Amino acid sequence: MSMIVNNALGHFVMCSAVWYQLISVLRKYKSLLPLVSLIAVPGVAQSDSQPTWITDLSQVVITGVEGDSFVYRELMRDLTLEAAAITGLALPMRLPPVILADQDTVARYACQGKCKALGAFHPTYGIAIVRDLDPLKNDLARSILLHELVHFLQHENKLFAGANDCIRWFKREAHAYAAQNKFLRKVQSTTRVANSLTPSCRMGRG
Repeated sequence: MSMIVNNALGHFVMCSAVWYQLISVLRKYKSLLPLVSLIAVPGVAQSDSQPTWITDLSQVVITGVEGDSFVYRELMRDLTLEAAAITGLALPMRLPPVILADQDTVARYACQGKCKALGAFHPTYGIAIVRDLDPLKNDLARSILLHELVHFLQHENKLFAGANDCIRWFKREAHAYAAQNKFLRKVQSTTRVANSLTPSCRMGRG
């Protein structure tokens, strides 16, 4: 009988010691609980506000594609994420429609048909790039599409929106060309691009 009592008492003492240590540990780390909450909550908020096009590629509209357009949708997503990472601009909740078209159509997007553009972004109609560029296989072609995506991000983020038309155009072009060259360096391409700024705009006309 006494052995049973002693065993019971021993178990009680051991359990009490473990419980005391547990309480001590909880008290020690009690001050960390608010910090854990602060770290966890933004992560949840960011997940809730993540653009759905990142995972739902059916929202990415691409026309003028020969064959399966899924790979082009993947490319659009990846290049948009890349453009946002390079420029630091916030990701949009939507992506612009993209059309692969002939040179004349792209020129109408870019300058009402008065220039020879390889790619263009229009705030209403989206992005157009010359079909023959083949952005799936060519680094320069991908950089041109990224350049136009940078213009889309600039528009969505209202970058340089306070400047007049000409200065805003100049600053956005310089910004997009810098991002394009950074992308070309990143993919180890030896090609570089330059800003095609007109002297009249450099002087502040408009």
